[in-house]
Amino acid sequence: MKEKRARLVCAALIALVMLIGFPRIFAGAGLAAPENSLFPSRDGVTLFLNSREAYISGGSLWNSAVYYFTPSQSGEYVFHGLPGGTEGASFTARVFDDSDQLVAGSSGRGSFAVETALTAGVRYELRVASQGRAVAMIEVMKNAYGRSIDQPIRLTGGSVRYVRAIVSARDTHWFGFTAPRDGWYVIRTESMGGEALDTRGFLLDGHWKEVAQNDDILFPSDGNFRICARLRGGGTYFIRVSAGSNQTGSYRLILAAPEGGEGLPKRIAMNETFVSLKPGETRALSLSLRPEGALADTAWASEDPGVAAVGPDGAVTGVAAGRTVVHAFAGQLEVVCEVEVTPIALAALSFEQDSLSIAQYGTGGLMPVFTPENASDRRLIYQSADEDVAVVDMDGVVTGVAPGETMITARSASGLTATARVTVTEPLPAYRALVLGEQNYETGRTRLGGLNTAEGVAETLRQQSVNGQRYEVRLQIDSTRESLLSVIEETFAEARQRDVSLFYINCHGDYDDTAWIELHDGTRVTAAQLEQLLRRIPGRVVVIVDCCRSGGFLDSAVAADRFTAAFGEAFRQAAERSAFAAGKYIVITSANAEQDSYRRSFANAGDEDSMATILARSLCEGAGWDIIGDRQCTLKADANRDRVVTLQEIWQYTHRRVLYYLEGTGVTQTVCVWPEGDQTPLFGRE
Repeated sequence: MKEKRARLVCAALIALVMLIGFPRIFAGAGLAAPENSLFPSRDGVTLFLNSREAYISGGSLWNSAVYYFTPSQSGEYVFHGLPGGTEGASFTARVFDDSDQLVAGSSGRGSFAVETALTAGVRYELRVASQGRAVAMIEVMKNAYGRSIDQPIRLTGGSVRYVRAIVSARDTHWFGFTAPRDGWYVIRTESMGGEALDTRGFLLDGHWKEVAQNDDILFPSDGNFRICARLRGGGTYFIRVSAGSNQTGSYRLILAAPEGGEGLPKRIAMNETFVSLKPGETRALSLSLRPEGALADTAWASEDPGVAAVGPDGAVTGVAAGRTVVHAFAGQLEVVCEVEVTPIALAALSFEQDSLSIAQYGTGGLMPVFTPENASDRRLIYQSADEDVAVVDMDGVVTGVAPGETMITARSASGLTATARVTVTEPLPAYRALVLGEQNYETGRTRLGGLNTAEGVAETLRQQSVNGQRYEVRLQIDSTRESLLSVIEETFAEARQRDVSLFYINCHGDYDDTAWIELHDGTRVTAAQLEQLLRRIPGRVVVIVDCCRSGGFLDSAVAADRFTAAFGEAFRQAAERSAFAAGKYIVITSANAEQDSYRRSFANAGDEDSMATILARSLCEGAGWDIIGDRQCTLKADANRDRVVTLQEIWQYTHRRVLYYLEGTGVTQTVCVWPEGDQTPLFGRE
């Protein structure tokens, strides 16, 4: 009995000391929070944007951990602690800057979220503490539409097929939906475009607790993910999609819902269990599901796409001699088909053309012709007779080294050869583009559609081929003055006098004595200051300003053939100090100096993906890209149908199209250009 009393007294004293030593109180928990001095002095865990790190605490009264994060861009971020199975655990989280000053803090039960503005290049410290046993996933997200769990892309209408682009390394998308009824759901991705995108998916419930996750349908050949889960009707759920290995590209998110109450298949069968193909030959595989009316979503994957590839409809195409296995998935079931691709002997080898002309530093491809077309012996060894003129890689891509002529030879494994004469000419211009969009301002303002606009313009530029030259595109959202300076320097560092450099910005702007644009941190950059940043770029510089009163970068609402006094003087001085003529610059503005520049929704719902500036929508259409539908369209500004769009052609198209989009609104917006009549090619298609 005495020992028991002693233990009770000791426990009471420890509790009293702990309460005295922890004066801060958990919000809503009635528990004392630990002081900063109790956090471990050792190095913490480094967080990257959208990386996920586990926080696991033991059974002591207080537990803590430290995480470090250095943003590459200034902007609004949110540090999340998503629940990992302990909804009742109490958390506190604080963010400190590199001078140990408190930036922001939060506390919660089961999870936490700390929203704050961060500065690029500053090392921040996240200090997390919990009471008792706790498990959480720590993740830092951009506090922007579609980039955080707080602002997910809403999926409505039951089953959904949604196309989205991973535009930068570590890019992650969040989606939210409400399950229409109890039942089994399938959530998966399909890679879009040429190169396969390795995506990983997480499914979370309305309390942010993980329900399921999947990385690959079929590792390592098919990087799409597939989740099959039973969900509760009326429940809120979240989907997290990210790309592995810092990849970029497009994917289609598929949500298959039991809209009619259908269940999962209980039996599936494939129409073939063995297929023999030749290279290039295609055979259609199909599935039968039982019972009839079962959830019919199916997915296909090949163990070796280099031997045989399979499409989303089950069509199998022979690629090269060998054997592989094709898998089909429906519900929680899987069936396979063995595929054999048999070799075909090569009888003759030649090139499509016996001569090729490329520019110095440029590239061109020699297209081999195999007879028969589906011959299996397609591995060739290429050789240049004079590598001081041109070199050729293992894929037959020729690079011009210096003006002159040489012969390129291709040799098959069986000894057949083909030759072509290559002429290297003087170098062609390279095309580079920097696309800036201001979505969220430090003052709290949000420009709905700003992100969609910038991403759409960037994707439009990636689609272009001007005389065989493609744009190198850099996209940056929410720029500060510091990041603007650095990104201009980095993007155009390799520009030469022959090159074309395009600068596009969509932001707030105005004109009061001089034209200016406003960046994420509230900094105003005048026309003259912008010219000072751009004058160091050699060659032709294209400036597209998409903001209110942007015509202030040009003379007036009446004459769009001269710059304002400040801007014009800066440009004239630049021309006098360099070897460039006054034609160094090309400028397009979305409106004149007295007009607003408008955004609008191009669908019934006024959400991010349907909202864009009218100039950007028109510009992208003219250059052959539908910014709202995320798909290629006709090169609408190509007036003479030569598959090249000049400055004059894109201005004429956008000038008319913007007026068309504003018909009946009572407002007007005049797209301006300098110099009018310029025939510099800006867009094109092969």
